[in-house]
Amino acid sequence: MNIESILAFTAIVFVIAVIPGPNALLVLFTALSDKKSMAIANIAGVALGFIFHAFISALGLSLIIAQSALAFTLLKWLGVLYLLWLGYTHIKSARNLTALSLPEKRNQSSFKDSFLKGLLTNMLNPKIVLFYLSIFPQFVRQDSAISDSLILGVTQALVVSTWFCMIIIMAQAIRALLTNVRYAKILHYVSGSVFIAFGAKLASSKI
Repeated sequence: MNIESILAFTAIVFVIAVIPGPNALLVLFTALSDKKSMAIANIAGVALGFIFHAFISALGLSLIIAQSALAFTLLKWLGVLYLLWLGYTHIKSARNLTALSLPEKRNQSSFKDSFLKGLLTNMLNPKIVLFYLSIFPQFVRQDSAISDSLILGVTQALVVSTWFCMIIIMAQAIRALLTNVRYAKILHYVSGSVFIAFGAKLASSKI
C-alpha cells in the first residue's frame, strides 16, 4: 500500500470522525463528567474496535454480515439495545444527581469499564461494517488483504483517536460548568436523549 492511498483514506476517515456519532458523544460525555483518563480509556476501546472491524473485514466476515439479513439484524439490534441502555443510564443518573454526586465528589468509573464502553459502542455498530465493506475495496490489494486492512484499521484508529483527544482538550475548558447541579443534570439528560436518538436511528436502518 502506497502513501497516497493512506493519505486519501486518512482524509476520508477524518471527515467522518468530525461528524458527531455515538463514539464521539461517549468520549465527550466522559471528558465532561469524569476523569480525563477515563475518556482516554474510551478512546482506547474505540480504537481497538476499528482494528477489530478491519480484521474481520479482511477475513470476509463483513461481507457475510452485510449479505445476511439475519446476521446484520442481530448485530443491529445488539447495537440498538446497547445505545438505549447508555441513554437510560445517563437519564437515570440525571434524576439521581445531587451536589454530593457531582464529578469532583462521586466515585469515578474504572479504566476497564470506560475501555469496554468505548469498545462495545464501536463494535456493536453495523454501519462501520458497511463502511469498511464499501471503502476498503478501493484501497486494499487482493494479494495482501489482511495486512492492508490492518494498516487502514490502525490508520483510522489513530486519526479518530487524535480527533477525540482534541475533543477532550476542548471539553476540559467547559468542565467547570459541572460544579453546578443544574448544568450537570442538563448534560446527563441531553447525552442520554442523544444516545436514545442514535439507537432509534440505528433501529430504522436497513441493509
